[in-house]
Amino acid sequence: MSSENSNLFQHLRQILADGIDPLDREDEIWAAYGQRVSVMVLDSTGFSRVTEQYGILHFLSRLVLLRDIVKPVLVANNCLQSKFEADNAFAIFESPDDAIKAAFAVHHQVENEKLMLTENEPFSVCVGIGYGDMLYSETLEGYFGEEMNLASKLGEDTADGGETLITENAFSAASHQLLTDFEPRQIHVSGLDVTCYLAKHPGSNSPDA
Repeated sequence: MSSENSNLFQHLRQILADGIDPLDREDEIWAAYGQRVSVMVLDSTGFSRVTEQYGILHFLSRLVLLRDIVKPVLVANNCLQSKFEADNAFAIFESPDDAIKAAFAVHHQVENEKLMLTENEPFSVCVGIGYGDMLYSETLEGYFGEEMNLASKLGEDTADGGETLITENAFSAASHQLLTDFEPRQIHVSGLDVTCYLAKHPGSNSPDA
């Protein structure tokens, strides 16, 4: 791929400028920018509630400590790339096995480090995991696809503190021995009824955000 076409959005912009429907180039676009990966979306609990009560600086100080805990755990579990945005983390793995192992390790390490959200409330995180074909754009855009959308919904909007939710695709592709703690759940996401699978970390603590 030439350097000028290394960004998916730049490529799409050029196709549109040439008066071409991108759907007519769909196979070409997927061949150039498609990747089959597993994505892990991590969210923290309590952002709105704790910020209102203690102020933004208190919560940001917790995020600094959380990032210092999470990053080495991701690296140790074969994370291909990761980024942090506000109280979220996005991590890419080659397989759902690596993503699931990383999720469990993050839950364990956050608990083990005894990170506190407030004086009396332990910090906890929520995780969503997806797996499948996604389009990748360099720079800050990242990955796009149904499994990215679902993982984001599961991690940010559905899971409670100490919980890991994985998509049906991730469940089907993961090793059986990693799935013994997962139970099926039916949820309604963006107008769709979706099957996902839930595992709770033994020390989970899930007050309202």
